[in-house]
Amino acid sequence: MTGSELSAPEQKPAQRVVLAGRSIIYGALLYLGVLTGGMWFSIIVQSLLAVYLVFLFTVRALRLDFRYFLISCVVLLLASPLPFCVSFLMPDVFAGFLILGFAILAAGWERLSNTERAITSAVLLFAVLSHATHVILLIALTALAATYAGLRGRSQWVRIRALVAIGAACALTAFLWEVAFFFGVNRALGTPPVRPPFVTAKLVAMLGEPAVSQVCASNQFAVCKFQDRFPVDCESFIWSEDKRTGVFNAVDTRTKQALSKEQMRFAMAIIPPNLGRFVAGVSLDALRQLADFGLGEYYYSPSGLAFFKDRLPNRDFERMTSTLAARSDGYAAFGRTVIYVVTVPAAIITLLLFGGLFHSRMTLSANQTEQKRIWCAATCILFAGILLNAIICGGVSAPNSRYEARVIWLIQLSLVTGVCVMGPQLRIPSSLKRVTHKNGQSPNLDCELKLT
Repeated sequence: MTGSELSAPEQKPAQRVVLAGRSIIYGALLYLGVLTGGMWFSIIVQSLLAVYLVFLFTVRALRLDFRYFLISCVVLLLASPLPFCVSFLMPDVFAGFLILGFAILAAGWERLSNTERAITSAVLLFAVLSHATHVILLIALTALAATYAGLRGRSQWVRIRALVAIGAACALTAFLWEVAFFFGVNRALGTPPVRPPFVTAKLVAMLGEPAVSQVCASNQFAVCKFQDRFPVDCESFIWSEDKRTGVFNAVDTRTKQALSKEQMRFAMAIIPPNLGRFVAGVSLDALRQLADFGLGEYYYSPSGLAFFKDRLPNRDFERMTSTLAARSDGYAAFGRTVIYVVTVPAAIITLLLFGGLFHSRMTLSANQTEQKRIWCAATCILFAGILLNAIICGGVSAPNSRYEARVIWLIQLSLVTGVCVMGPQLRIPSSLKRVTHKNGQSPNLDCELKLT
């Protein structure tokens, strides 16, 4: 018997509440896939968005030749997690789209048409409507851009003010949509949606049982009733249905609502007396998240299949068990190895390029100078977005490989485009190639050093 065939009293607690943060906007994209006879429509849309943004960055913003766009796509296809992310039916990939779209608008605004700006802004809006962490990510990027422009002076602010307005409008729209969603669910079902207590779970797992006991000694929080189940990790706290270890998913609806509502009050009570441990814990988890970008989500382990068995129709579950992902983790392990081997050197080389290690003293054309400016500005934003993603996801929730895999492909894109932009500057001018000794030897060492 499938989960949809269970009677109301037999349904599990998690099925009797509407969870906030699970966007029906992104769900609409998946539903279009269902209506078209499978999920391929949703995957194709995500793939086309990825290709479009890469095209916009390489060809429109950087004004590189179309062949460099093709090279970028091949590198992302073979040596990054992007192909996995666009096929993953969750809004994660839109975190990378948001960062890249923001970088395109910030660095290449003048080179884009009004239509391209509107489409890219629409991608940003869809991203923030798809997941709450994307809203935080966009606000952080917008704040950083505005701060930088403010420090650089009026001329920079004039360039960035339209983007700041777009970021603020997207964040405000996401907030208003959340309010409307809460109102609609409450009106239809008589109870508001419940936001999983990620903050409480994180603080309990990070600060430990002694810190919780100290706070609970003078406060009446709902979480205090479950101290006998601590210590517990974030995932078990929220999603486990085992009443010996789980909390949120193992209690009744009223307790779920209480745990959700008290998150901020609990945080304000437990963080101040444990501020040092809190900062150290968030920093350490952010670093762990930054270094964790595997592909574990793309292998259906036995425990993972057991989780889905009663939550999917029989036909869909049988299709899942027949896939390669259910039979072996070989392709995911191979992909993870390739991504780690490529990403770490790519990050180092990109930073060296940015730092000017290969910068030549040649006189550049106006287009080359603008290309370099746009690439450097975009790279700053892409790397800032990758770091912010690690802080937001690793700091608010438990580190998870897919959280960073969804954005780490931006490093490969930065490297390829950086090499394409810097390439002409690294070539020896033809006039110098003709400067040789009569015996056919190369120019002297002093001449060669002057090229760097």
